[in-house]
Parts: sequence; structure tokens; C-alpha cells
Amino acid sequence: MTEDFELLRKLKLEGQEIVFSQEKKRMILLSELWDSSKTKIMEELSQKYGIESREKFQEFKEKYNLTDY
Repeated sequence: MTEDFELLRKLKLEGQEIVFSQEKKRMILLSELWDSSKTKIMEELSQKYGIESREKFQEFKEKYNLTDY
């Protein structure tokens, strides 16, 4: 998780907002709405950590403190 955490932390420091998409059943960056360059990374991370529901995303977000940067 260390590399994944560093990537997510870097994205947050760049001002990216990480949220859960009910439609896509995975975590997304809000910027994916207009820029799909990081879509594959977010798909892979969501699959790797089993994030397919808002509850799983909330647990993941709290465990790795993705809100406070």
C-alpha cells in the first residue's frame, strides 16, 4: 500500500478530490469528469482494494486518512 498511498497523497496535495462514484462503482477523481488521464490508475486501485461500494470507500478513506492534507 505504501506506493499506492504515496500516489493518492500526491494527488490530494495537487488538489485532486477523491470521491466514490455510485454510477461507476469505484473511487474516482472529480477531475475525471473532464480529464480521463488518471482513470486507469483509479480503476486499478479501486479493484485492488475492493472498493465497489460507498461503505468500502468510506472505510478505505478513513483507514488511510485521505481527507486531511
